[in-house]
Amino acid sequence: MGALYVVATPIGNLEDITIRALKIMRHADFIACEDTRKTRILTSRYHIKTRLIPYHEYNRKSAADGIVASILKDKNVALVSEAGTPLISDPGSYLVRLCVEKGIKVVPIPGPSSVLAALSASGLDTSEFTFIGFLPKKEGKRKKLLAKLKEEKRVFILFEPGRSVEKLLADINEIFGNIKICYAKELTKIYEFIETKDLKAVLEEIKGRPELIKGEITLVIDPVSPQSNLEIG
Repeated sequence: MGALYVVATPIGNLEDITIRALKIMRHADFIACEDTRKTRILTSRYHIKTRLIPYHEYNRKSAADGIVASILKDKNVALVSEAGTPLISDPGSYLVRLCVEKGIKVVPIPGPSSVLAALSASGLDTSEFTFIGFLPKKEGKRKKLLAKLKEEKRVFILFEPGRSVEKLLADINEIFGNIKICYAKELTKIYEFIETKDLKAVLEEIKGRPELIKGEITLVIDPVSPQSNLEIG
C-alpha cells in the first residue's frame, strides 16, 4: 500500500518551499492539485515532472475514489492546495478522511500557511487563537455567526475576498465596535501589506487605496481589544 502526502506549498513567494516538500512532489506517482495551473508554476520552477491531476471542490468525490484506489495499489500521492497548507479552507479534508477510513497512511509535510503568517506578524495575543476561515456569504447568516463570535475571548482569524471585505469590516464594527484588527493581503508577495490598527482606521485606509481590496484578505481579529490601552500603527 502507498501513502497520501499532504504537502504545504508557497502562499506567494515560490522560495517558501521546503526541501522535503520538493522531494515528495518529485518522487510521488502523481500530484493531486486544487488548481493544476498554479501548481504547474511551482513544479516548472523546480523542474518537477510528476503528473498533475485535478482534485477540487467540484470533483472531490469521484477524484478521491480514484486516488484511494491508486494508493491501495501501492501508488504514492502528494496532495496540494491552491496555495499554503492543504485542508485549510479547501476540499482536501474529504480525501484525508476517506484515506483514514481505509487505513491508508497520511503523512503531513508542513510548510507555509497564511493563517500562521498573518498571526505571527499581527502583534496581537498569539497565546491562543480560533481559526474560522470564510464566513457565510449571506448577510443574515454572517451576522449571526459574528454575533456568536462576540462571546469569543481569543483572537480569531477570517478569510475574505477583497471585493467584499469592506462590507465584512462594517459588519464587524457594528457587532464588536472599534476593535483592533490585523489586515493582511498578498502575504509573502511583492506587494505584501500587513497592518494592525483600530478597525475604523483600517476601513478608512482601504477606502482610499483600491489596491488593498484585491485578492484574498486574511484578518486577525482581537475581540477584546477595546479593554486594552495598546496603540499600534
